[in-house]
Amino acid sequence: MAGVRLQLLGRFQVRRDGEEVPPAAFGGRKVRTMLRVLAVRDGDLVPHDVLAGAVWPQRLPADPAGNLGVLVNRARRALGDPAVVVTGSGGYALGTCDVDVTEFLAHLAAARYDAALTLWGEPLPEDAYADWASEPRDRLRRAHVEACEGAARSALAGGAPADAARSAAEAVAADPLRESSTLLLAEALAACGDRAGAVSRLDELCRALVAELGVAPSVEVVDLRERLARKHVAVPAPRSRPPAVRAPAARPAFVGRDDELGRLRAAVAAGRVVGLAGAAGAGKSRLLAEFGRSSDVPVVAAQAYLAERDEAWGLARSLLREALALDAGIADTLTARTRGALASLLPEIDAAPTALDGESRRALILAGGLHVLEVAGAPLIVDDLQWADPSSLALLGSVLARVRTLPAVLAYRPAETGADVLDALRQARGLPTLTLQPLAPAALGDLVDDPALLYALATGTDRTPFAVGEVLRGLAATGAVVAARGRWRVATPDAVDQARALGRAGQRRGIARRAARHRGVAADLLALVAIARRELPARVVASAAGTDARDVLDTLAALAADGLLRLGDTGWTTAHDLVAETVADGLDRADRGRLHALLARALTDDGADPAEVARHHREAGDSRAAAEAFGRAATAALDAHATREAAALADAGLDLRPAPDVAAVLLEARGVARVVHGDIDGAAADLSAALTGPGPDRSRRRSRLAMLSSGARDPQAAADLAELALVEAGDDPGARALALETAAILDMNLGLTERAADRAEEALVLYRRLGDAQGVARILDGRAMAVFLDGRIGEGVALFGRVADLFAGSGDLLRVVTPRSTRGHGLVFLGKPAEGLDETDAALRLARDLDSPEGVAYACWHRSEALSALGRTDEAEANAREALDVARSLGHRGWTATAHRALGIALQTRGDLDGAAAEFTASAVVAADSLTLFASWAAARLAQVALAQGRDATAHIARARSIGPPLGHREIPGPAPGGKRRCGAPC
Repeated sequence: MAGVRLQLLGRFQVRRDGEEVPPAAFGGRKVRTMLRVLAVRDGDLVPHDVLAGAVWPQRLPADPAGNLGVLVNRARRALGDPAVVVTGSGGYALGTCDVDVTEFLAHLAAARYDAALTLWGEPLPEDAYADWASEPRDRLRRAHVEACEGAARSALAGGAPADAARSAAEAVAADPLRESSTLLLAEALAACGDRAGAVSRLDELCRALVAELGVAPSVEVVDLRERLARKHVAVPAPRSRPPAVRAPAARPAFVGRDDELGRLRAAVAAGRVVGLAGAAGAGKSRLLAEFGRSSDVPVVAAQAYLAERDEAWGLARSLLREALALDAGIADTLTARTRGALASLLPEIDAAPTALDGESRRALILAGGLHVLEVAGAPLIVDDLQWADPSSLALLGSVLARVRTLPAVLAYRPAETGADVLDALRQARGLPTLTLQPLAPAALGDLVDDPALLYALATGTDRTPFAVGEVLRGLAATGAVVAARGRWRVATPDAVDQARALGRAGQRRGIARRAARHRGVAADLLALVAIARRELPARVVASAAGTDARDVLDTLAALAADGLLRLGDTGWTTAHDLVAETVADGLDRADRGRLHALLARALTDDGADPAEVARHHREAGDSRAAAEAFGRAATAALDAHATREAAALADAGLDLRPAPDVAAVLLEARGVARVVHGDIDGAAADLSAALTGPGPDRSRRRSRLAMLSSGARDPQAAADLAELALVEAGDDPGARALALETAAILDMNLGLTERAADRAEEALVLYRRLGDAQGVARILDGRAMAVFLDGRIGEGVALFGRVADLFAGSGDLLRVVTPRSTRGHGLVFLGKPAEGLDETDAALRLARDLDSPEGVAYACWHRSEALSALGRTDEAEANAREALDVARSLGHRGWTATAHRALGIALQTRGDLDGAAAEFTASAVVAADSLTLFASWAAARLAQVALAQGRDATAHIARARSIGPPLGHREIPGPAPGGKRRCGAPC
C-alpha cells in the first residue's frame, strides 16, 4: 500500500506519507504486536490460531478470532486504509506496504551491503522475550553478520581497511565466536598497520572457542596468527588510522533481585496486594518489568506520571486499556450506558454517544472500571503510584476492596507518597510492603568479572541498580569494559580508575555528561521531553521545537540509543525519572522558561488537558495565563465530578495570586469541591470571597452560598442571600432561574408556601425557555414529591415519570433512580403492582449500573413491595434483605427503616405475622420521631398485624394518625361496612 512503511529494525514505528503514526492511534500495544507478527511473515497468510498465540501468549481471550477482528479494525482505522491488513481464509496477511526488514534482506541478496547496514537496528526489540519473535530475530541477526562481513570484504578489496575494520568489528560484536568475522577484522586491522591489535583479536577468539565451545580454532585462524606474529612479515603501510572498535553498550543484566522477585510471585499467587517501595533508581521499574515478563499469567501493568497527577483518570485509563487488551470481549459485557461512559476515556471502545452529567459519568466509569478489571482477572501492576490522580486511586481502592482475590503489586517512592493514599489502600486490603535495598556485593559479581572493578562499584556507588548501570554505561562508552559471556570484562588498564571517578561523580553527573553530548535541536528536544514529565507524541515535541516532525524522529531515536529517551505506548519520555530530573535541573532559568512556554503553546494547539498547560505557563513565568488555565481545568474537573482534582487545581491557581476575576472562578470551584468533601466553613468562605465580577456571576455564586448556608447556618440569613441573588441576576435568565429555584426552596423551609410555589413556577418557565432539562426536572421533582406526600398519588406518579425522563435525557442518571423507583412505588399504591415492578426493575438496574449503593437500597425496598403485592414473597423477602444489608452498611437511617418495612410486608403477605410485627417494630425504632413518614407507616402496619391477630390496635392507630404527611396515613386500618375494620392499601 503506497505511503505506509513499517520499521521493525531499531524500534517499531509506522509511517504514513512520511509521518509517524503516533503509538496511541492504534489503541493499545496489541495492535502493534499484531502488525509486527504480520510484517515478519512478508505478506504470507498467518492463521488465526498462530496470530492469536503470538498476541496473547499467556492466556487466549474467550473469542480469539473476534478479538483479532477488533485489532485489525483498529489498525485499519489508525492507518486510514482497510487494505493495510488483508483478510484471508482463516487468517490475516499484511497488505502491500514497505517493510524495512524486506528491504534489508533484498539489499543483502543483491550484495548491496552498505545499503543494508544503513537500515540495520536491533530487530524487534519490543519482542525480545516473545517466543514468536525468537526465530525471526535470530535469522535477522545472522543476516546482519553476513552484511557486515560482505561490507568488510568489499572495503578491503576497495582499499579502505579502516571501513573494513569497522564493519568487521560490528560483525564480531554481534557474534564473537564466528571465525570468519574475526579473520576479517584481523586482516583489516593489519592492513591499517595495527598488527598487534590483529593478533590480540585472534588470541581472544582462540581463548573463547576453547572456554565456551571446547574446540580448537580452525587452520585459517592459526595460520593468520602465525603470519602476523612473524616480525619480518611485511605488513601494508597504514592507509588510514584504525578505528576505535567496541561493542555497543548493553543493558546491565537483571541481578541481585531473585529473592524480591520470588516474594512478589508468592504474593501474587496467593491473591494478595503488596507494596514495592524504593527511592528513584532503586530498581522498582526493572523488577516490575521482569515480574511481568516472567509471569505465567497475563498482567495488567500501568505507570502513573507526574504531569497527570491532577488530571482525572490518567492511571485508570492505562489500566483499563491494558485489561481490555487481554480480551476486547469484556467491553461487550458492559451495559450500553457504561460503555458510553468508558468510551470517554478509551475512544477505541465502540459506543454510541451518551448524554451524561459529570457525576453520573464518574459513577459509571467507577462501576465499569471495576467490572472490567474484575472480569479480566489479571494481577494489577502499578508503577510510580506516588503520582496517581485521586480518581484513579478511587477506582484502584474500590477494585482492591471489592475483588478480594485480585492480586496487585503497587510500586512507589515512600518519600513522595501521601500517607492518606497508603492508609486508604491498607484499609482496602492491607499493604505489606517490600522495600528494595542496595544490591549486595555478590550481585555485583554477577555483573563484572574483575575483583578490582567489583570493589570500585561496591564502594564508589550507592549500589542501586541505576547508579551501577550508569558507571558501566560510562565505561562501555569509552571501551574500558566489553561484554563477555553475560558479564562485563575489563578491556583497558585504566578501567578501574575510570569506574572510581564515575562513581565519585555520581549518577546524575553521568546523565548530565551524556546529555551534554547533544547540542542544538537535539538538546532542546531532550529538554522538552524531560520537562513534560509524561509521554509526548512526536508531533507535539516537533511543534514545540518548531521543527518538522519527520526530522524530529531521527533525533529522538538517537537520544534513545544513548539511553536518554524511550518510546512508550503513547509517545516519547525519558528513559528514567532521574534523566528527567537531571536534565530539567541542568537548565538555566531563562532556558527552562523558554521551553515551558514553547511546550504550553504546543500542548494548547494539540488540545491537551488545561491542567497540563497551566503548569507549563506557570513554569514559564506567565502567571495570568497559568491561573486562567488552572481555572478552566478546575471547572472541567468539577464538571466531571473529580472534586479532589478540582480542589488541588484551584489551590494551584490561587497560589499565583491572580486578578480578582480569575480568582473568583478558582474560589468558586474550590468552594463547590469543599462542599462535597464536607468542609462547609471553608466552602462558605470561598464562595463569599468569590462574590465579585458581573452581576449574573455574583448572583449564581450567591445562590450557591445561600443553599450552603441554609443547612449550616441561619435559614433567614440564607433567605436574605437568595433575595440578593435575585437582585443581582438582573435580566440574565440562567442566573435568575437559579436564584428563583434557591429562593423557592428556602421559602418552603420558612413556611412561605405560597411564595415558594410562585417562585418555583417562574423558575420552571425560565428553565423551559432556556432548554435546561435538568433545571426543569429539579423543579418538577420537588413538586412531584410534595404532591406525592400530600397523598395525591396519581398526580405524583405522572410527575415522577416526567422527572425521570427529563433527568435521563439530560444525562443526570444518578437522579433518575429516585423518581423512577418512587413512581413504581406509587403504582403499587394505585393497585398496579405489575407496572410498578417494571418501574422499580428499571430503577434497580440503573442503580447497579451506576454502582450506587443508596440507589440499590432505595429501589430494592420498592421492588420488594411490588413483588409482595404480586404474591411473590420469596423474591420480595430477598430484595428486602438486600436493601437492609446495603442500608446498614451505609449507615442510612431512612433506607434501613424502609427495608425493615419491606421485609415486614413480605412476611405479612406470607402469613408470618409475628415475623412481620418484629420487622415493623424495628422500622418504628429506626424512624423514631424524626422520620415522620416512615414512623407513620410502621405504626399503621403494626395496627394491621394487631387486628389480624385479634389484638387491640388503638395505640398504633393513634400513633400513625399523629405523625407524618397524608401519604403515611393511607395504610391506617379504618372502619369498613358492617362495623368491621379494614386495612389500608396495600395490605
